Amino acid sequence: MISEPELEGEDGGAPRPPDRSETVVVGDDAARRRNAPTEPPRGVRWIWALGGAVVASAVWAGGLYAYDRTGADLRGYRISEDLCLDADLSALSELLGGKRSPQPAVEEQRVIDRSFCDVTMMKGRPHEVKDDALPSSYSSVVVNYTLHKETDPAPEFDATLTPLALSRIVDRKTKRIPELGERAYLMTDSAGYTPELKVLDGRAVFSIEVRSEYIAEGPHGTGPPAKPERVDPDALELALVEDMKKLMAAVKK
Repeated sequence: MISEPELEGEDGGAPRPPDRSETVVVGDDAARRRNAPTEPPRGVRWIWALGGAVVASAVWAGGLYAYDRTGADLRGYRISEDLCLDADLSALSELLGGKRSPQPAVEEQRVIDRSFCDVTMMKGRPHEVKDDALPSSYSSVVVNYTLHKETDPAPEFDATLTPLALSRIVDRKTKRIPELGERAYLMTDSAGYTPELKVLDGRAVFSIEVRSEYIAEGPHGTGPPAKPERVDPDALELALVEDMKKLMAAVKK
C-alpha cells in the first residue's frame, strides 16, 4: 500500500516558507566565505591606524634627526683654527723669501666657517737688515679658506672670481687651472702682478693671493720708491698650485 507523503509543519498544514533572514551559501561562494580574512572589530582597526601613524612619525623624525646630524657632504673638510699653520707656503717661500709676521684669523658659525692668513715674505734674514736701510721690496701673501656648511657656493663661484672694486681699476686676466679641485682659476692683472689662485672643491673655497710691495729707498724710506723685483710668472704659478694642493690636504680630516 502506498502511504501518503508526510506534510511539513507543526499542524500538518502547508509547508513553512523559508526564513529570508537566513542566507544559504553554496558552491564557490561558500569556499570564498570560508577563506576570507576576518575583519577586525572597529576598535581594533582604529588602534591599527593610530599605530601606523605613530610608526610613520617615528620614521620621519628619525630621518630628520639623521639629516641634522650629517648635514651637507663636506668631503672631509674641517675648520682651520690657524690657517697660517695649515698653509705651509713653502713653494712660494722659495721664490719670495722667508715667512715673517704671520697674522691668522678664524670665525666659526653654524652655516659657515672662515679662516684667514696674512704673511709677509722677504728675502734675507732679519738680522742682516740694518736699522738705516730697508729692503727695497717684499711680498704680502693672503690666504683665505671658506667652508660653506649650509649652501652650495658653486653657482656663484665663477661670477665672483674677482673683487668688484678691483675689476674697475685694472684689467684682470683669468686662466683655468686643470686638475685642481672642481674648478680652479688663476687671475693676474694686465702687467702680470698680484696673481691670485682661487679653487672650488665641493663646499670649500680657497684662495692664495700674492701682492708685490715696494718701499722707499734710503734711510727710513726717504729716497725714491724702488720697483718691485719681478718674479717669473710661470714659476709663481707652479708655486701657487703646489702650495694650494698642500693647503687643501691639510684642512681635511
